[in-house]
Order: sequence, then structure tokens, then C-alpha cells
Amino acid sequence: MVGNAVIDDYHDYVGTFEYWWTHGLISDDTYQKLQLACEFDSSAHASKACNQIYDVAEAEEGLIDAYSIYTPTCKKASLRKRRLIKGRRPWLPRGYDPCTEKYSTKYYNLPEVQKAFHANVTGMPYAWNPCSDDLFEHWKDSPRSMLPIYHELIAAGIRIWVFSGDADSVVPLTATRYSIDALYLPTVTNWYPWYEEEEVAGWCQVYKGLTLVTIRGAGHEVPLHRPQQALKLFEHFLQDKPMPRPVDSIQSF
Repeated sequence: MVGNAVIDDYHDYVGTFEYWWTHGLISDDTYQKLQLACEFDSSAHASKACNQIYDVAEAEEGLIDAYSIYTPTCKKASLRKRRLIKGRRPWLPRGYDPCTEKYSTKYYNLPEVQKAFHANVTGMPYAWNPCSDDLFEHWKDSPRSMLPIYHELIAAGIRIWVFSGDADSVVPLTATRYSIDALYLPTVTNWYPWYEEEEVAGWCQVYKGLTLVTIRGAGHEVPLHRPQQALKLFEHFLQDKPMPRPVDSIQSF
């Protein structure tokens, strides 16, 4: 099972920029410039021109949570939205705290917690951070596409499920769908809504060797945004059962 699937640089770029534009986060002009300036073959090491227009896109998006675009931000948390394909933040119908990452960072830097985890045994002089900007900027050993690996796993009979929250603009559903389409897999079951307590919880499409499941209203971290729906997803994956599709929910028009 793969969540927030970063599968292929080219299709991730195409789908990410399209998501920003179709969800009203950036202007027509910026969308067109992103398509012209960015070399879609490598999202990990973008060109200077691409980074410049990305800064414009970031400014147009404003101070939103890129990892859950319809929820409030943690106003006291650091504003870190610099990465093209990294991130986090969630959405719960009730009880969700957008400062979860801030609290976690503080907790994991407590000396007693690090001691219990046997972490930082070398005594590093800097604090632990959920994501390393320095590592991200200088990492060179990153494959541009996982499509061959997916083909290999599918050919070996490995059951693959890919899931995505549809409110995540960092690893958006559009990018995942473009990447899966590039696998050219035959469709076994066409796109359909799946349900949790008689409400549409997301959508699903079954391909030969791969199942795509979306979670309605969820951001980057699906279990944190939609815990009940995520539990249903994991249960059905572990039991090798299709996502629920009650017959009485299908209307005739």
C-alpha cells in the first residue's frame, strides 16, 4: 500500500501544477509559465527559472496549508512550504489541531524522549526536524521514475493499492492519476464512489494489478485527516476486499 505516491517526475510535475491551477491557487499566467520554465523530467533538481516562477506561485497561493488546502494553518508554526514534493498537514471533521507538527517537533527534541528512543547518541548540536531542507536540496541519488518498479512488482503478482487525499496540493491526486495512467494498465472496475456510513468517503478504480483509492476531504496525511475512512481503507486492503459500494447507493437517471 502506497500513500501520497510520488511515482514519476514528469507526471508529478504536470499533475501538481494542474492541481494548483484547477483549484484556484495560482493564476493562468503563472500556470503557463510553470509549464514553460520547469523541466518536467526532474522535479528533485529544478532549474533556476523553475524555482523563480515557483516562488511566484507560492506567493499567489498565500499563507495556506499546502498539505490540506481547505483547513486553517497553525499560525504560530513556522511557514515551511518551500518543497515541491514534500509536506504534511491534515483535516479532521472535528478535533483536528493544525499545530500537530509543531507539538511533535517539540516532543521529539526532549532529552528524555530521545534517550528513550536511543536517538541522537552522537550528540548532534542541532535540533531534530521532521524534514531536512539541507538533505532535500542536496540529495542526488533520486530516481526520476518508479514506473519500472511498479511494472516489475505487478508482473510478480504483488498486490498494490495506492491512496490519496484529494485536498493535498503537494502530492496531489492529479499527479498520481497521471502517473498511474502512464502504466497503461487495463481497467478491471471503473471509477466509482465508495461509502462510509452511507456517505461518499472517496472514489476508487481497480486496474489489473493496482487499485487506486481516493479519500474525500483528506489532506496529505490521510489517517490524521480522515481516521474513520482510513481505517476502512486499511481493513479492506488487509482483507483483500473491494472498497464498499452499496447497491442501494447507485441511483438511476
